[in-house]
Amino acid sequence: MKRNDLIILGAVLAVAAILLFALRAPANGAGWVIVYVHDVEYARLPLDTPQTITIDQGDGKVNVIAVFEGGVRMQSSTCENQLCVLQGDVTCESAAHAELENWIVCLPNGVSIELVAEDAP
Repeated sequence: MKRNDLIILGAVLAVAAILLFALRAPANGAGWVIVYVHDVEYARLPLDTPQTITIDQGDGKVNVIAVFEGGVRMQSSTCENQLCVLQGDVTCESAAHAELENWIVCLPNGVSIELVAEDAP
C-alpha cells in the first residue's frame, strides 16, 4: 500500500469510530422508544414510563411491545420465526452488545423499534 492509501484508510476508520460512538443508544435510563410500522412512525414512548402497546394491523399481524424503565422488549408477535421476541430486553446499557444495538426488528410484520437518546422528541 502507498502512503496516501494508508492515510485515507486511517481517516475512514477514524470517522467510522466517531460515528459509531455518536450514534450509540443513551447511557442512562432517560430516552425514547420509537415504534415504526412499515417505516412510518407509529408511536413515540418515554423510557421512564412503563407501558405495553399492541399493534394490530388487522390482517393477522399483531405485535405486543413492553416498555419498562430504561428498556424495551417485543413481548409477543404473530410472526413465524419469533426472532424479534428472542432478542429479549434492549436497554441503554445492553444496546452496545446487542446484535442490532438499539433496534428490535420484526421483518415479517414490518414492525421495528428504536431506542434513542433523551433529546429525541
